[in-house]
Amino acid sequence: MKLRRLFTAPLSEALRGVIHSSRDRESTLEELEETLILADVSAPLTETLLRAAEKRTGYPFDADEFIRALRRELTGLLDTKAPALGLPPGKQVILLVGVNGCGKTTTAAKIGLFWRARGRKVLLAAADTFRAAGSSQLSLWGERLNMPVVGGERGADPGSVVHNSLTSLVNRDFDLLVVDTAGRVQTRTGLMQELGKLTRIVRGFLPHQPRHVWLVVDATMGQNTLDQARRFREFSGITGIVLTKLDGTARGGAVLNILNEIKLPVVFAGTGEKAEDLEPFSVNDFIDSLLPL
Repeated sequence: MKLRRLFTAPLSEALRGVIHSSRDRESTLEELEETLILADVSAPLTETLLRAAEKRTGYPFDADEFIRALRRELTGLLDTKAPALGLPPGKQVILLVGVNGCGKTTTAAKIGLFWRARGRKVLLAAADTFRAAGSSQLSLWGERLNMPVVGGERGADPGSVVHNSLTSLVNRDFDLLVVDTAGRVQTRTGLMQELGKLTRIVRGFLPHQPRHVWLVVDATMGQNTLDQARRFREFSGITGIVLTKLDGTARGGAVLNILNEIKLPVVFAGTGEKAEDLEPFSVNDFIDSLLPL
């Protein structure tokens, strides 16, 4: 699995370098703190991790023992139980939300392919009608993967695209609809509130089915990802997270921040550009990749 070998220069290597060049306790802790923050770990989480690791190991630090202590602390802090991936029986909808450029459209195609390989009859919906290439990009993926796509003209009401795709889901031989929505800035209240409208349309068609609203997060965006997750949770009632571009980040600390604070399951991780480069997320595998012994 790619998730276990994401980082060519794991965080543990940088931490070992600090410990091996240790001069005194105070300067070593300061350098360890700087190393974690440069890896996009938030200041509060950095403080928690260093305090716990120091308590477990004592000074002078042994590099291997210190990294084991960090791993144990992360395992205790984060929900390491893998989220249930199986979709319930019946017709289901996955609504993908996120900011511009986070990889929602490609992720929609990847998720569709993942579930089709497991027996689902998948329909894609291109509800990104604000972006000129939004609908056409998903349509190209649909052609490439031989997967039907419901779209709309640029500037069309996204709600109408979702309504039309739900009509097809309910009345035709599909059992999974994956909806790609327009990217939006988390500070634009009007655009964020529109997501609530889309979820209400879904509820109107499938009132008794669970909601699947997944926030797509670009893992290369650093600590900004945490603010995105907070705002989208407030407006759209997100139920899960999909991480993209994990193959393109040399740090990974932002993922720890989301796992630690947001307390929502990370469902999938995008680990490359191919349609098959999507795998179920495992906290334990991620910790192994970030902090190998």
